Amino acid sequence: MSAPSLVLGTAGHIDHGKSSLVKALTGTDPDRLPEEKERGVTIELGFAQLTLPSGRSMGVVDVPGHERFVRQMVAGATGIDVVLFVVAADDGVMPQTREHLAIIDLLGIPAGVVALTKADLVDEEWLALVAEDVRELISGTSIAGAPIVPVSSKTGQGLDDLLAAIDEVASEAASRHADLPMRLPVDRVFTIAGAGTVVTGTLWSGTAERDAQVEVYPSGRRGRIRSVQVHGNSVEKARAGNRVALNLAGLERDEVERGDVVAEPGSLAVTDRFDAYVTYLASEDKPFETGTRVHVHHGTREVLGRVLLMDAEALAPGESGYAQVRLEEPLMPRYGDRFIVRRYSPMWTIGGGVILDVLPPRRTRLKEHERALLDALRAGDLGSAAVGLLRSRAVPMTSGQVAMALGLPRPQVADQLNRAALERVKVGAETYFVTAEALADLVEAVERELMAFHDENPTATGISALALRDRVDRRLDPKVFDALVERAVAAGKAAVAGGEVRHPRAASAALAEEEAVRVRLLALLAAQGLQPEGMSELAAAAGAPLDVVRRVLTKLVASGDVVRVGPDLHFHAAAVSEARERIVAYLREHGTMLAKDARDVTGSSRKYVVPLLEYFDVQGVTKRQGDERVLGPRA
Repeated sequence: MSAPSLVLGTAGHIDHGKSSLVKALTGTDPDRLPEEKERGVTIELGFAQLTLPSGRSMGVVDVPGHERFVRQMVAGATGIDVVLFVVAADDGVMPQTREHLAIIDLLGIPAGVVALTKADLVDEEWLALVAEDVRELISGTSIAGAPIVPVSSKTGQGLDDLLAAIDEVASEAASRHADLPMRLPVDRVFTIAGAGTVVTGTLWSGTAERDAQVEVYPSGRRGRIRSVQVHGNSVEKARAGNRVALNLAGLERDEVERGDVVAEPGSLAVTDRFDAYVTYLASEDKPFETGTRVHVHHGTREVLGRVLLMDAEALAPGESGYAQVRLEEPLMPRYGDRFIVRRYSPMWTIGGGVILDVLPPRRTRLKEHERALLDALRAGDLGSAAVGLLRSRAVPMTSGQVAMALGLPRPQVADQLNRAALERVKVGAETYFVTAEALADLVEAVERELMAFHDENPTATGISALALRDRVDRRLDPKVFDALVERAVAAGKAAVAGGEVRHPRAASAALAEEEAVRVRLLALLAAQGLQPEGMSELAAAAGAPLDVVRRVLTKLVASGDVVRVGPDLHFHAAAVSEARERIVAYLREHGTMLAKDARDVTGSSRKYVVPLLEYFDVQGVTKRQGDERVLGPRA
């Protein structure tokens, strides 16, 4: 098995020599902007490739160290597998050293090496003191115990030792999610003459392959991967963990931007909220209050939002807990993703956490089964989480929908669901899973809403399935709701007739009235032949309310007893059939027909004949040529 593709990222205070160290290790200057060259400060993410003594190749992301550029640092750190934590030996630990370490810890980066740069500027005693300070600083963090290597980019001191340390740490680092759908958070977008739109980023999961279809989130625009590059080399495919550039066909430069995610179509949920387990940094000096407005950093995207705590009104420094993060702009997260929270103003890092549920209901007080779901997600108990998600949503879901919500491969989720004691609802070729309790509640809700509808509308004979679905639960797919109605019918809690749903024990009076109106309307239209009255006149003649007549006519049209030719023009089907026969016979004999000929043939008037002819044109019985009609293809 080949070694996993990994990304090495730098972190540390401004001017502690991160870019110089990357250049000394790789031979590549990661500072690519003129402004960066002039100021000697890394502003944007820089990239290089590092070959280790073992032959392993790692992508290197050099992130900014200045406080103003922490947003870019978060974007770079989010895709890092191994961190190269840089502390200058002459300065020691500085403010951004601490903030970058906090971000590394909150993002859960599990492996790291500390480089004590500018070691040539200090003596051995001072170097030992700085090393001890750093060792104490990183204790209790995700990179606790990381090797600390003194180096000098200027003299070359310690570079071989540093490469060896990185190699050893990388050999133990875990591979990224190659089994999940392809996902690439975009950190740069540009165009190349003759090629078109190019995006770059760290491939978080899956495989980016030439000619594969992709979707840009959150916009939903679709495109195709024209070509793939890894560190400037063209390849057929790139797997998770690589720094890649994708040339996208079918997408313009202004249709993709930094912060978007390029991924397999239909593989991500776009959400305005998520449930998470959040940690408030111990370095803060006052409690974090629920509802606080913050900057939320996820991947290469930064949005504003509010953190609503679920277990308390505030978190003390160093405390953690469940929270729902409400967003002012959408994100596209998966279960298990890390995020960073920074204060709204002035901006500094105050916490972060791990995303658990990407499509939760809006609530801040957890019910027992909702807490059980979050506990299972936090513990990585995916079997319980899959069932818990269904219990929390309380609506039927396919294994694909559950997999999307959990950010897991569909086969793995399907296996868990098939093993569980769940009800199954078949809709075409798809199987929807739902807990027995939720299914019973939904069927009861169908009956409850039907009875409420009949109480509110005593003259109505029923309600459309779509309108009933909106009363029961708008989240339900219409086809899934139809299947639920079938279950309610089988249980004697609903009846379906004439395109409507009603309760079997309700609407008897309305049904009797409707049947009487139906009989009277058919008789009236049959008598009126090819000169029928409008709905208002029909309602008066039938002695029925206009809304009842309108409803009955709609049902008669659906059953084929009546033909609707215009919004207020209805013919008895037999009259239309007779007119058709006369018009077709005339055309077979004469070849063409004017409107006045149709009037004479049918014995009607122009008021009715012209709409009838237009109806026959649509049906293909006749075909209009100027002012004349000829036989149509379906005559």
